Amino acid sequence: MEGSRLLTSALESLLEVIEAISPVLILFFIFQGLILKKIPENIRDTLSGVLMTIVGFFFFFYGAKISLIPVGNQIGNYLSTFPIIWIILLTFFIGVFAILAEPAVNVFVYEVEKVSSGFVQRNVMLLSISLGVGLALMITVLRIYFELPFILILIIGYIVILALVLFTPNDFIPIAFDSGAVATGPMVVTFALPIMTSLAVGLKGDDMGIMGLGTVGTVAMLPIASVLIIGIILKRREKIE
Repeated sequence: MEGSRLLTSALESLLEVIEAISPVLILFFIFQGLILKKIPENIRDTLSGVLMTIVGFFFFFYGAKISLIPVGNQIGNYLSTFPIIWIILLTFFIGVFAILAEPAVNVFVYEVEKVSSGFVQRNVMLLSISLGVGLALMITVLRIYFELPFILILIIGYIVILALVLFTPNDFIPIAFDSGAVATGPMVVTFALPIMTSLAVGLKGDDMGIMGLGTVGTVAMLPIASVLIIGIILKRREKIE
């Protein structure tokens, strides 16, 4: 019975991956056939790459379904039994360490260091983004606990961001906004989000799980502010030197 359930779940994940990738593949072959009107010279490499992409996405989605999402739900339920101050502190550390495992963030900070010729160091960017994500989860916990409207968090957050933009070097502004995008990767969506929805259920009742939604939006916002602050600090340090 258990084996049949796992097989069904695996097939569902495989179908989801194929459905997600199919439009891109169709567009690729239409472009090659109707516009370029030729078969790519490296067609074997292309097809093998597509196959590896499908396999990789399959293992990720299937792994998330049977591990990260259930574990996140269990952690959220367990955290809801703690005093609120401990919940805030623990979710902060969860956010910090979860983002360290985010593949997109690691690629992003590497690229920033490379294109800035080492002026913006990889570790500084990684620390800034991870602290931003940790703070975002803390704010989400407070929003759930006090049942604050999400729009209030967005308005205050983006007012602060717009104010910081006025004092941040122009080169840092696109870096900051990209950092918010890369922070909302698979680790946040498949791990932190289930934690917050389950935490909301544990704190406020079965019908309040929706309070955990908005976590990804908050996570996308706070790293922007933290990286903008880093830009301001580096600008002042450069003037002093």
